[in-house]
This record gives sequence, C-alpha cells and structure tokens, in this order.
Amino acid sequence: MKKNGWFLLFSAALLAGCGAEEAKTKTAETEPAEQAAASEPAAGEVDEELTFAYPATLEEAVAAEGKWWEKIEDDELTEEDKTSIVQQIGKIDEADTSEESRQAAVSKLLFDTFHPELPPINEFTPQEKLTLEELDTGSNIKLNGREVKENVNVAIVLDASGSMKAEIDGKSRMEIAKEAINEFAANLPEKTNVSLSVYGHKGTGDDSDKGLSCSAIEEVYPLGTYNQSSFNQAVEPVQASGWTPISAALAQAGEKLTAASAGKEATNVIYVVSDGKETCDGNPAQTAKQLAESDIQAIINVIGFSIEDGDEASLRAVADAAGGEFIEAKNEQELRAEFEKSNDAMVEWINWRNSNTTDAINQKNNDVTDLINLKNKFVNRMIQYKNTSVNALIQANNEFDLDPDVYDGVRDELEDYYETIRDMAEEDYETKRAKVENDYEAVREEIDTEYEANTGE
Repeated sequence: MKKNGWFLLFSAALLAGCGAEEAKTKTAETEPAEQAAASEPAAGEVDEELTFAYPATLEEAVAAEGKWWEKIEDDELTEEDKTSIVQQIGKIDEADTSEESRQAAVSKLLFDTFHPELPPINEFTPQEKLTLEELDTGSNIKLNGREVKENVNVAIVLDASGSMKAEIDGKSRMEIAKEAINEFAANLPEKTNVSLSVYGHKGTGDDSDKGLSCSAIEEVYPLGTYNQSSFNQAVEPVQASGWTPISAALAQAGEKLTAASAGKEATNVIYVVSDGKETCDGNPAQTAKQLAESDIQAIINVIGFSIEDGDEASLRAVADAAGGEFIEAKNEQELRAEFEKSNDAMVEWINWRNSNTTDAINQKNNDVTDLINLKNKFVNRMIQYKNTSVNALIQANNEFDLDPDVYDGVRDELEDYYETIRDMAEEDYETKRAKVENDYEAVREEIDTEYEANTGE
C-alpha cells in the first residue's frame, strides 16, 4: 500500500508538473497571436451615433495614413490580415444598429486600415522663374581651342560614295546627311561664309569607274553667304555613287579657303562628313596636317556617319593630324546633334541664347518631371487603396451576405472619394504645370528679345 501510495503521489506530482509546463507552453504560443490581434484595427462596438466623412481637401487626404498602408506598399499584407478585416466587416454588419452607422463603421475601418500615404502634390512649388544673367561682352568664343575671328569660312565636304546609299530606319545615309547639312547651313551665324563640296558622286563602285569617281570632286555651292534657295538647289541633286577621295577633296577645299582668306583675318573650318575611309589611294591625314599648318590654319573636324568599326581609325587619324575633332554619329539624331554643336561654337550670342534657353528648358523639364512623378504616385496609391478596400468588401459580402444598402453605400462613397481626390490632384497638377509652361515661355521670350536686340536678327 505504501509503495502504491508513493507511486500515486509521484504520478500526481509528475502530472501536475507536466500540466504546468503545458500551460506555460500554451501561454507562450498564444502571446504572439494575442499581440498580433492587439495590433490589428479593432472592430469594437458600433455606436449608433457613429458618422464618418472622407477627407474633403488634398491637404486632409495627404495628412491621412492607414495603419496597414506600409504592409500594402511593401507587399506584406497577408491572407491572415485580409481575413481579419473581412471578419470585422462581417461583425459590423451584424451589429444591431442603424444602416447609416454600420456603413460609417465599415468605411472608417477600411479608411483607417488601408488609406495610403499620399505624396504632397499640394505642397509642390515650381522653381522661381529664371532671370537673364549679365552677358560677358568679352571676345572669348573658341572653336577647337582657337579663338574665332571676325570672318568665318565654313567648308562642308560631303561623301557621296556608293556606301552612302545604305539605309537607316528607311532613309538613306545620303538623304539624312543632306537634310542635316541643310539645317546646319541654315543656322550658321548670318555673316558666315559657307561652301559645300561633294566627292565620289560620279561613276560606280566598280574598278572600271575608279578613275572617274576618284576625280569627281565638285564645289556645288561656292564659298559665300548662305542663301537657302540656292543652297537647297545645290544639295538636292547629289546622289551617292562611287568611290571615296577624301584626300583630294580636302586639298580642293583648302585651295578655295586660301583664296577666300587672302588678306583677311579669318577662321577657316572644314567639316568632312563621311561613312568610310579613303578608297582612292590618297593620304587624307597628311593632307589635313598640311592644311592645319598652312597660312589658313584650317580647323578640320571629321564626322564619321554610321561608320564600320574598321574605318574609324582612318577617319580619326584625319582629324587628329589637323588637331581637329573626330565625332561619331551613328544615326540621324546624332548627326544633327553634332552639326548643332558646331553651330553653337561659332558666335557668342548664339552660345548665350542656347545656354540660357537650355537652362530654361532644363528647369521646365525638371519641374514637369517632378510634377508628373508626384501625380502618378498619388493616383497609383489611390487606385491601390480603392482596389484593396473593394476587394475586402467583396470578400466580406461573399462570406457574410452583407446588407445590400450597407455594401452599396460603402462602395459608392469609396468610389466618390477616389474620383473626387483624383480630380483634385489632376486640377492641382494642371494649374502648376501651366505655371511652369508660362514661366518657361516668358523666359524664352526675354532671351529671344535680348538676342535679337544684339544681333539684329
């Protein structure tokens, strides 16, 4: 009996200990769940007098943020979270209160839980309108490191060899080059003299036509002031045809510039536009070096247009030999851009106008970009809020068969709030963008007025 008694006492103690440990384990297991539940928005009792109103202004909307918005933004909203909200909506709908108070309670629950942190588009202020900087009247215009003199002669030498027939995005290289050269010449400073020579535009690429094609170098627009009609008529008939006599074309351009510069202080610039290397046995690098060291001190820049990798070194050598620049243009946009850069380096007021205009454009673009980003972020977050809320409402309706009036009321008010705030953001965006555009146009007008007053254009 004693043994049995001690055994029963020991067993009871053991069971008591196990029970205590089990209780501790259960407590430990339930604590995180209770803490998680405590962190969730509580459904609570539905007050008969409860009312709810969505924000009526952008300022009020921007100031609000739901408790679980960060979860939504970080894509960390779990199925358990969604179920919790659905359950709370169901409990609210079952409460013994008026339809209005239940509708208000559901709307408030969704708003307090899911409303986004909206970017403060209402607080965005465009930059102040630019003012014109004082013009530096010193003669500091330089091209390739050399000061530009009063008289400027620009000789354009265009490759019209057969390879210029190749197409880029449906247009031949020749067509693109002619259009870009037309635009370049049209935008040269008013007093600049310009000429256009073409080479390789006769014969074919066959060996039998090499002699004809390599001797085909023609100044189609003689050096002089630019006349749009005459220049266009000179450029238009040129067709890509044969070989590539770069060296001989440079030499001829140099002769024309030498004659034009006699007795004058002049800056002489040669632009070679070619899609390939010399093919007529000449030495264009040597010719370029001689022209750079001659009395005309020619500045020779080479634009390699859509060139093959194997031709780059040869064309670069021509520019390097004359202390000029080699510029690679792979397509129409880059070719036009390089000609535009060359124009900008010719005259101080053009540089001044372009510089200030660029600043105005950059400011406008920065402001517009910031505005667009703010608006898009604002609208996208509102869409996310609406969709998350509607999905929870639909799920609750499917599970609890909500009062149709409550369901429709909550959804309609949610849609109305979304559209109202979205429209407010859009109106605010349009107002501020209009200010940015108006400020830009005002600055452009001031720049152009100042430019015209100083150039007579």
